[in-house]
Amino acid sequence: MLRSLLRTAIQISRRIYVRVILYAVASVAVLGIAIALEPFIPEDLGFKIGADAVDTILQVLASSMLAVTTFSLTIMASGLANAAGNWTPRSHLVLREDTVVHTVLGTFVGSFLFALIGIILRAAHFFDERGTVVLFGATILVAALVVVNMIRWIVHLEGLGSLPATLDALEDEARATVAEAVAHPCHGGRDAADWDGDWDAAGTVLRSDCHGYLQQIFEDMLQKWADQHDARVLLQVQVGDHVLAGTVLARVSGVSELGKADAEHLRQALPLRPLRSFDEDPIFAVTLLTEVAEKALSPGINDPGTAVDVVARLARVIAADTSDCADLPERDRLYIRPLDPERMFRAAFDPIAREAGHCVEVHRALAVALDQLAEAGPGILQTAARDCARRCRERAEAAVPDGPDRDWLDRSGM
Repeated sequence: MLRSLLRTAIQISRRIYVRVILYAVASVAVLGIAIALEPFIPEDLGFKIGADAVDTILQVLASSMLAVTTFSLTIMASGLANAAGNWTPRSHLVLREDTVVHTVLGTFVGSFLFALIGIILRAAHFFDERGTVVLFGATILVAALVVVNMIRWIVHLEGLGSLPATLDALEDEARATVAEAVAHPCHGGRDAADWDGDWDAAGTVLRSDCHGYLQQIFEDMLQKWADQHDARVLLQVQVGDHVLAGTVLARVSGVSELGKADAEHLRQALPLRPLRSFDEDPIFAVTLLTEVAEKALSPGINDPGTAVDVVARLARVIAADTSDCADLPERDRLYIRPLDPERMFRAAFDPIAREAGHCVEVHRALAVALDQLAEAGPGILQTAARDCARRCRERAEAAVPDGPDRDWLDRSGM
């Protein structure tokens, strides 16, 4: 249960409002600390360091940070719209989790609130001469933090919404998701094919109560519930599947009937949402990269270089590190269908091969990438890589006419 809560907390922390709120709360806390430290400050220190200048600095921060925050939000929205319009509409699902953007905006908002509240407290005479010294020191630190983050923001703006930055973000997310799925294809549970029970029409089933995509599986919640009830759970859906209300999500063995509270608890472990998520969905992760290549190969754009780059990125993503692959299932009461390698390859490479047409450079890049995966990729993916290479070769042979280009493809091993 603790692991599930930690995972949820990490996912929530990627939302922009979380960091903004934290910085805002921190700015108010700093003012409270300044008031608390007043008794420990020498009375004549303010005259020596010019603490009276704090009012001017606070005025500058309050007037400038609001404008800078508004401008930065506009830039962020423009960058997300650019990536969505030019590369893939779903790129915002990753770009909106940019921690640099979150930190910068949080700093700007927090600095504005710090200055605004500081001005109010000064006008209300909350700070005496000694308190002004502490406020002056805190204001200098806030101003320094603003300068540092403004420099970070300027550097970050160079690539915000651009193709390389978008592809880098998509690749990083996809690599982590695919590596986890390859290392733990059954989410730490048993393979559903190993189920030795008999299911009949009267079996205990858990049905969905809404429409949506299965975003992730909280395995620990399911395992803990199954331990408490001496039951076993066989999932009927996989992460990324779209289900309608009333669809069977899981079958439960060992309990005669699921009460309302138990059913709700199990549904919370299988959250359904309107949109898919990267967190545990490798098919969706590679699909987004593929969409960029497909758009680049459209007649209106005709950019085979981007498609070749995406093919190389997909190969790196799928060549996952399985060094932490679990030998034995950690959750012996869960039965889950493992990742289907063929489904992942069909989502990653087949669409690019279909769209490549007579573009021999893309077909050759596909051949090289798939041959490498068939030889050096994770063992559970090698067969799927060979089958995908055969399909891509057949598409290339049908699309590229006889001639020099066809000869070049044949020499490349297709």
